[in-house]
Amino acid sequence: MNTQPLLTSFPASSGTHSNNSIIIPNGTRQIVIPMSQLVCMEGSGNYAYIYTSDGRRYLVSKTLKSYADILDKTVFLRVHKSWIINLAFLQDYCEDDRSLRLQGGREIAISRRRIREVCPVLRRVA
Repeated sequence: MNTQPLLTSFPASSGTHSNNSIIIPNGTRQIVIPMSQLVCMEGSGNYAYIYTSDGRRYLVSKTLKSYADILDKTVFLRVHKSWIINLAFLQDYCEDDRSLRLQGGREIAISRRRIREVCPVLRRVA
């Protein structure tokens, strides 16, 4: 019996994801966020804020690095020590002042350390 479709449809624990959604705990519930609605993530120590396209913000007790390791690198890009963005929500960017703007108006700085790897990707998708 092939169980792979079941395993990808129902992730084992909070914070893990299938190919198209991420599950986060919220009190006694688990919230499923489709990857297509995940705009960006902001790291804050051992916590991360997840911002969605409907304007919601969720606080999770996982590091940004743990999410960076599991997210699809063709869709999500780490632009700063504290930020991961969904390239589908990129509105524009400016190399001169190392910043980008996402749909909805959120402006995010691109770190000096990551500018060389980030700008070629931004040029391809913008």
